[in-house]
Amino acid sequence: MARKELSAAALLLLGLLHEQPMHPYQVHQTLKQRGDDRLASITPGSVYHAMERLESDGLVEVVGTDREGNRPQRTTYRLTDAGREVFAARTARLLGEPRREHPWFPLALSQAHAIDRASALTALRARRAALADELTAWTRRYDDVRSHGLPRRLLLDVEHDLHRIESELTWLDGLLADLDSGALDWDEPVPQSFRDFVAARSRAQATDHVP
Repeated sequence: MARKELSAAALLLLGLLHEQPMHPYQVHQTLKQRGDDRLASITPGSVYHAMERLESDGLVEVVGTDREGNRPQRTTYRLTDAGREVFAARTARLLGEPRREHPWFPLALSQAHAIDRASALTALRARRAALADELTAWTRRYDDVRSHGLPRRLLLDVEHDLHRIESELTWLDGLLADLDSGALDWDEPVPQSFRDFVAARSRAQATDHVP
């Protein structure tokens, strides 16, 4: 039976075990400390369940168990050779293969015309403010760890996020300016000429499919 593709959370877990053996709680804490929990939905419970699945798939194996005081017993895992192979292949594939994701913001933009202009402006301004705060926080964090010697190759995901946020802020600034100035008419009706164009194209496509 073919192995299912690794989820984003599973890839993160294997990435940490690629560095060193860890127990699930340590994995969760490390992801939070690095801010990598922004890359996938991660909870303590999901880490434990993911480790069990990865073990059943032969991608990780138990190194040992230990207990500190009255704390629950901890199981430490490490990558298997198969886990290293699958991790490397999945990472390389994701790097080289553009994928169409399904984030919420483009969906909201596609439906924004259905709400009134004032509501759209309020929402977009709130998004712009939140993104600006996020950019400031992550830029400060990036600069801090770089100044302490963390290699750039370990921060490429953060660099990508920073450039993505900067790009979206630039686009949002232009959109908000057009809405404020009236250059973007929120109530402009769809012209009949466009409706005629869509109807003609639909008829042509239907004709093309007639056997």
